[in-house]
Amino acid sequence: MLRSRTSLRRALACVALPALVTGCSVLHLGHSAPGGDVTATTPDAKPAGKKGHEKQAESQPLDPLAEAQLRAQEQPGEPWWPYQVATLEARAGRSAEAEASLRAAVARDSGYAPALTALSRTLYEQGRHEEAIRLLSPVREGRVTMTDGERATALAGLALHEAALGREADARATAAGLPRDEAAGVSGYLAARGTDHDAADKATQAALKASPSSAASHNNRGIALLRAADADGAEKEFLRAIELDPMRAAPYYNLAILQRWYRMDPAAAAIRFKQYWNLSHADPDSLYAELGRGTPTPVAEGTSK
Repeated sequence: MLRSRTSLRRALACVALPALVTGCSVLHLGHSAPGGDVTATTPDAKPAGKKGHEKQAESQPLDPLAEAQLRAQEQPGEPWWPYQVATLEARAGRSAEAEASLRAAVARDSGYAPALTALSRTLYEQGRHEEAIRLLSPVREGRVTMTDGERATALAGLALHEAALGREADARATAAGLPRDEAAGVSGYLAARGTDHDAADKATQAALKASPSSAASHNNRGIALLRAADADGAEKEFLRAIELDPMRAAPYYNLAILQRWYRMDPAAAAIRFKQYWNLSHADPDSLYAELGRGTPTPVAEGTSK
């Protein structure tokens, strides 16, 4: 039998982009991205067609971050360089600077998908969903130029931010016209946050079938299995999510829950929670304080990739 849950609010973690949205879950928030975290390209990839990638002169190379900052100054119209600065700042744990650099990239090109989705995921993980909706609204309104795939990823993130605010009807409407894998990711996220275990089981299976390499989908599938008292199956899904995206915080959070309240191993739970805390201090349900009390709600992902 599963232990009864406390009345904690449901925790939300992205970018997607997603967050939410890809690697974003939430959203392609993700790298998420909501919820659900949306990364349209890998952090180190240089988008095709972007200028400013000439080979460096053969000289002593600069520190990568210093070089990216220099290139960003030298090429004020190129969004890729401040995006690369943000990537390096994030890896160094400088989250505030990384967010500022992502905003600088978006200011240079409001339709630059990698920065949009990474910023969407950042906002999702911090619970700043209204800000993210304002950020992504121009995409829904068709006011920015993007490829169909980039637009789908951004809209998936937008849907996850709406869901995080309890606006599930709006989220479903936003996701209605998305490709199958993006729509399935949103549906799986919504189901994982709900109380209908049968619906969560079906929706998370469908999302995983549509996007088998999505860390968020594996995370959400783990939640469905955990609620069905299959702790071993849930652990495998959370670990697979971490394997696919080690920087995604939610699976560590959920493993802490599994170890503490399903395996009754406080020491192992503490290790997993520390791993989570090193990646995110977003704690809408005060899990930090709740670890010694009732069972909190697992964190559903807002990223479908």
